[in-house]
Amino acid sequence: MDSGALLRAIGRGDRAAFTRLYREVRPAMMAHAAAILKGDFSTAEDVVDEAFTDIWRLAGKFKDINNAPAWIRRIVRNKAIDYLRKPASRETSQESAFFEHYEDQAPNPEEAAMIDDDSRWLRSALAILNLDQREAVVLCYFEAMPLQEIAQATDCSVNTVKTRLHYARRKLRGWMEAQNQSSAAPEPANNRDIPRLKLVS
Repeated sequence: MDSGALLRAIGRGDRAAFTRLYREVRPAMMAHAAAILKGDFSTAEDVVDEAFTDIWRLAGKFKDINNAPAWIRRIVRNKAIDYLRKPASRETSQESAFFEHYEDQAPNPEEAAMIDDDSRWLRSALAILNLDQREAVVLCYFEAMPLQEIAQATDCSVNTVKTRLHYARRKLRGWMEAQNQSSAAPEPANNRDIPRLKLVS
């Protein structure tokens, strides 16, 4: 069942469909939200859960079933940008209660340590990019989205996406060179580093 069909079922109050949609698209939505939030995965988790609360509430009003993935991504994107614009603390107890019945997929301590190391390193790298560049990098390299889909997801032209990626690669290349020259340069715990993202002009 595709996301459009799942949304239609969610609109009828089908919690099983909601659970399936949440589990299927959450990893990609987490990556997108974290990119906007400069690698802040903790806040990204709150953003995605808030977005899915809205999806549950609004699914019955959604009509363009063929455009479901873009609609879901837009909700997540707007939530993340809203967090950037309004950094004040938010009430998340309702969202926490809403999702508390889902299976706990938290990593074990060793995995958590590796993720934490990678998260700090990735946050440092993403911090040198502006919002548009961060989105383009994550959608292109981490989610392997075609340029046309990235353009649709970020409301810009394909040429604009190419320009953002070009300048992002150039910034990241300079940042990595500076890191390599420093003896204290942090290294990702599982060796998944940005040089593997084919940083070429």
